[in-house]
Amino acid sequence: MYYWLIPLIAGLLLLGVFLFFRVKEKRVTAVIIKGFVSLLFIVTAIVAWQTSNDPSNKFGMFVLIGLFFGLLGDILLDVKFILKDRELLFTILGFLAFLFGHFSYISGLFFTFFDFSRNIFYILLPAIVSVVLMVVTLLLEKFTAIKYQKMKPFVILYSIALFFCTTVYISTAFQTGWSITTLDIMAISLIFFALSDLILNNTYFASGFDGPGFIISNHVLYYLAQFAIAASLFFLM
Repeated sequence: MYYWLIPLIAGLLLLGVFLFFRVKEKRVTAVIIKGFVSLLFIVTAIVAWQTSNDPSNKFGMFVLIGLFFGLLGDILLDVKFILKDRELLFTILGFLAFLFGHFSYISGLFFTFFDFSRNIFYILLPAIVSVVLMVVTLLLEKFTAIKYQKMKPFVILYSIALFFCTTVYISTAFQTGWSITTLDIMAISLIFFALSDLILNNTYFASGFDGPGFIISNHVLYYLAQFAIAASLFFLM
């Protein structure tokens, strides 16, 4: 049964409430509501996993760990707006939380879906592409108004994890002929995740990108990704 749709729909409705308060600059209220929205994508994942055809599949555990770090990252990155004197610390902690989340997704992929006996191309190409995209991200600081400053080492680490996670899922989907629904949804979801982070890159490290349009598009893409990742567990076979 599609019971996971209940927390998913509730989460998306609550997302609208969060965005209202976020755009209105009511930071404390927005942080609290955002925490509940993020909690609901974890609930969605649990229900989807346990009502799937294979609730014993270990991939669900890795996804839940990744989503938990997403929840933690959400809270940390928003707390920095409240505790201004600790802004850098909470930004670093937020980045590290999402970094560990991507490591969990990658680990889940390698333990359950990825076939290491097949062409090395499927892992080599994502590794190369992720490094190239990381370099492009750093070059933005040279040719745009983006300034990473003390965050540069963490931007490098996170960018590699984000891009490798996204591209290796896409690569594995090709490896399996786009025949595994859970894997296919994960690949598409991570593209939304990466797009959200590209918007966030401008919002955090450049001026003039913190208007309502940027805030809404960033969060809509991010939560579509997280709820889709959670829902993907329902299709485990």
